[in-house]
Amino acid sequence: MWAEAPGTSEPQAELALDDGTGLRVVEAKFLNEQRFDWDLFGGYDSLRVLTYSASVAAIVRMLDKYSFSKFECVFGCEGTLREIKNILAFQKVVVGDTRAAIMGLKDERHIRILERVRTGQAHFRVLKKSIAHAKLYLLSSSDGRTRVIVGSANLSEQAFSGRQPETLVTFDDDGKAWDHYNRMFDEIRNSASDEIPLPEEKIVTAEIEVSETPVIADELGTLVIEAPPVEELPVAAPAQIERIEKVAAVFGPRISAAFPAIRNGKQRITPEIKREISRVRLVKSAEEADNRYLSIDRETRSALLSGEQFPLECDADSVKRDAGLLLDYFKNYEGAFEGNVERLQRDYFTFMAWLYFAPFICDMRSLALLQDSDVIQYPSFAIVFGKSNCGKTSLVDTLMTSMFGYAHTVDKQSFTTAQLRGLQRGYKRFPVVFDDIRRSAFNRYGKDMIKDELQPPVLEYPAFVLSMNAEPQSFPDEVVKRSMMIYTTTALPPHDEERRQRLQSRIQEMRHDLTGHLYRRYLVEVMDRLADERLPKDWLALSSDVLSGIILQATDGPLPHWCQTMTWLSYAEKRYDRVKVRLKNLLRLSARANSEGDRSNGWMIDGDRVIVWEQRDAFGRRGFEWEDVPSTLIDEDAGGGGRTVLHRGSLEAFLGNRLRPARRWWKPWVRHRR
Repeated sequence: MWAEAPGTSEPQAELALDDGTGLRVVEAKFLNEQRFDWDLFGGYDSLRVLTYSASVAAIVRMLDKYSFSKFECVFGCEGTLREIKNILAFQKVVVGDTRAAIMGLKDERHIRILERVRTGQAHFRVLKKSIAHAKLYLLSSSDGRTRVIVGSANLSEQAFSGRQPETLVTFDDDGKAWDHYNRMFDEIRNSASDEIPLPEEKIVTAEIEVSETPVIADELGTLVIEAPPVEELPVAAPAQIERIEKVAAVFGPRISAAFPAIRNGKQRITPEIKREISRVRLVKSAEEADNRYLSIDRETRSALLSGEQFPLECDADSVKRDAGLLLDYFKNYEGAFEGNVERLQRDYFTFMAWLYFAPFICDMRSLALLQDSDVIQYPSFAIVFGKSNCGKTSLVDTLMTSMFGYAHTVDKQSFTTAQLRGLQRGYKRFPVVFDDIRRSAFNRYGKDMIKDELQPPVLEYPAFVLSMNAEPQSFPDEVVKRSMMIYTTTALPPHDEERRQRLQSRIQEMRHDLTGHLYRRYLVEVMDRLADERLPKDWLALSSDVLSGIILQATDGPLPHWCQTMTWLSYAEKRYDRVKVRLKNLLRLSARANSEGDRSNGWMIDGDRVIVWEQRDAFGRRGFEWEDVPSTLIDEDAGGGGRTVLHRGSLEAFLGNRLRPARRWWKPWVRHRR
């Protein structure tokens, strides 16, 4: 077998002497193959790694898991590092990710890794030149054993999970391979990387300033950047470097005045220029500064919220306080709202169970796709809709505050396909909330996102919350079955401004007193129930059961009717309740006919089919909105114009009752004459 060896990205000179650089080809023999196991890295004392920046979390976990006496890692990048703004952005992101990954470990492990860095047993380095496509894992032991691992897989949980086709090639105790790849590693490390500085004590924040990036912190060295040929410029950025490009876009224009001129295709970043760049004060807009994200490591039971430790420990008194406040919040609907308040409370509690569980939805969808299960049962979009004054915005803001201590809504101008994809990658598990989305924007951008059942190219991605003033017929069946749909017409009287202000004042006081401890306990209990890494039989039952159990224990019960376990099946059946009501009204007895010519609007039974016909108005519109009717009920081939044909058996099962043909009154008359 011939294996392509990773190397530098410098083009090889044609008809030139072989100087050992550029694209290399290694001759190898195929001996065996087997399924990947993490034990591949076990039993060695030293590890040297060259991999992509996307591997930071897995690298730190490996360093924590195995007792390497010496560890060295160089992080590379899939992008083209041939501009100072990209180099600075890349280093800023990787240093931040490295610090965040170490912060995510438990305290004793966190301190132990920093101790190993301080004593020189562990080194993290980051590239400052574009050489990044190699993946090398070099293992050695004190008894002389060596192992070289090369291939297509970065050291990341996604690459090593078996969910995507990857190949690793090993060379065990092969002196020539060991010398070759160690020489390659040394050349890259010595000529193209900077060491990542880490504090000697505990890391308290992941974010660093541009002046703290390794390339700028090295005040004495001069960096020579070679401008890439046109054919080497990337056409499209891989998903994992979008964050780097976002950072580069923020401060690129601000430091451009400090850039030296390009001479002979090269740019020299001298110590003087570095000092000038480090003095530039970067004032970011709110959008530019938004590095919001939630990351949860279920194995280590740790979480990060926007680069800061998100504690999972909770205080019993604070949990009790939150439980009481949430019960009071839901009780406020009684007496203040007009309509079916019981249904509203139950539906809003169902949404609460989904929102609290939302950070785990990405895991459930990944497992469902891996196991060829029904991913539709794990909706990553929730749509809270209905008439105005239904308390939609207040509900979302209150629940988000109960989770993270504050409510955050994304500007609806960002509701575009490109922005949604960026938020999907950048926010990790932090729910993305849009308020008051217009129907036109939803139809243009939202529907395709919801229908896309493929997993994004990241392990952690958020759920989306959309609140809208809309009616049920605003959403086609393909959206309804893939989303958590929460609809209500129960609302505050629009004319009673005094009542609205009084209620809003009470809600603001409640939000101010929420501690977030109930949600911390919820996260821990849910992770306990998901510990076996299997798909839960019913995630909604699990989530609502954990929630109601915590509230019951904290308040000593009894629980109100709305705060009970809700199953996915009971929710799924109710989400079409209003469609059923509208269909039953359309198929009422008074509108039934014997034939299509009997009346201008009506319906009839024809064997195993139900035929509905409607006159169109002057604009060609029909009176009934068929988009929100389940598509399995409709015979698309038989209908057309103002005529809709439904499958009788499926329709009767959906409505829960049989449809009877119209009586033919002439039959008894004929029988009488005989």
